[in-house]
Amino acid sequence: MKLFADWLLLPVAFLTLVSGLVLALGTPWGLARHRWVYVKFWVTLATTTATVFALRPGVNSAVGAVAAGGPLPDAGDVLFGPIVSLSAYVFMTVISILKPWGLTRRGRRLRAASARPRPGATEPARQAA
Repeated sequence: MKLFADWLLLPVAFLTLVSGLVLALGTPWGLARHRWVYVKFWVTLATTTATVFALRPGVNSAVGAVAAGGPLPDAGDVLFGPIVSLSAYVFMTVISILKPWGLTRRGRRLRAASARPRPGATEPARQAA
């Protein structure tokens, strides 16, 4: 478990956060244009923080207790972190597919600004039928 927590969970958590930021900032979805993207960012940040400050230390203390010859800590303590993380990642996957909640205030403002004709832009010439 320690090997899994140190060498897989932490890098994957940071990779998820960084790749999400890159994709949000480099695509038309934007980071703060759609509510589902915004929620996903904050849930990813929370799960990454929980991985660093709660999950890894919990796994490390369980491994230390077992390595010292003591009993395994309560199963609920050991399973709580992975269950919460899995639930968060399933939730984020579902909202990525469904894309609920619409645009944020900023997203509505940007969409309205892009729909307005720009000053000085000429209307395309109409074709005669």
